[in-house]
Amino acid sequence: MVTAVEAKTRDDYFEVGLRLMGEGGTGAVTIARLCEALDVTKGSFYHHFRTIDDYRLQLLKHWAVEREGQIAEALERADGPLHRIVAMREHALGLAHEAEAAIRSWSRRDPDVDALQQRVDVERERAITEAYGEAGVPDEVATLLGRIAVGLMIGVQHRSRPADREGLAAMYRLLHDMVVAQYLGGVTDARPSGP
Repeated sequence: MVTAVEAKTRDDYFEVGLRLMGEGGTGAVTIARLCEALDVTKGSFYHHFRTIDDYRLQLLKHWAVEREGQIAEALERADGPLHRIVAMREHALGLAHEAEAAIRSWSRRDPDVDALQQRVDVERERAITEAYGEAGVPDEVATLLGRIAVGLMIGVQHRSRPADREGLAAMYRLLHDMVVAQYLGGVTDARPSGP
């Protein structure tokens, strides 16, 4: 009995594209590799996208919208500012860091990519800054903590392949403990999880 091949969606292409990008950078994302990974013909690709450049632009926009949506979702589930910080950090540990490193490299060559990548980072920093401020950390320190948290993640993304998620978790725990001890009198309603 012959079964129908499941049609691939744009999201299927985006998921595979991010994986390929994480494995080999933007150059690894080709029509042939996408179609091979999804076990589809090039006609299937062209059903969804006009060209590889069109695909890459849509992939990038998908990535940016997904990251912003995931931040919002993590914030909605958390109860209180320190719980929101923990939720954002746990979310950060689960990101496709290798793909994000490739996007950051791409952003150095393309101003449109740079603008989207910057938008995602600014939103991450803003969310962390607001949560620390609501927890009682002085505004100027909260702003620096937002930048530090995102900067730690970016550094880990570029330091090793694959990204050292356990090291990032340890750095986030230490940062959290230092902030609680210095600015919140050692009182916390949450502590980052992880190794």
